[in-house]
Amino acid sequence: MGEGTIYTEKIFDAEAILANGNSSTNAIDLRDKRPSGQFSIQLELTGDGTATVEWLGSNNGVDYLVPSTVSEIVTGFTKTSGPGSDGKDIYSFTPKLCRYMKIKVTETTTTDAIAVTATLAIQ
Repeated sequence: MGEGTIYTEKIFDAEAILANGNSSTNAIDLRDKRPSGQFSIQLELTGDGTATVEWLGSNNGVDYLVPSTVSEIVTGFTKTSGPGSDGKDIYSFTPKLCRYMKIKVTETTTTDAIAVTATLAIQ
């Protein structure tokens, strides 16, 4: 990727997540993307549950951790979140320096499932 190039990848495609469950992407090798530090995720959520979205980092490709002093990308996201109250929005976030990253979505209620579609953008 050249400087200024934006890399995008659909990382969830109507991924069903049961109540109180979670799903993580495959490892994303950031070395190949050569990010300049700009990250965003476009979310679309359906279902009656509530989602928390976070990123996990790894330098060894085995252990994926939520680094200390890092906040979730978004919490409390529902089918009525977003500027159009339609369960769609874009969030920017700033990962710590690491070679690999995963995005994890957790449904945070104990009764309702969700389906998540998400596209990651890296510059």
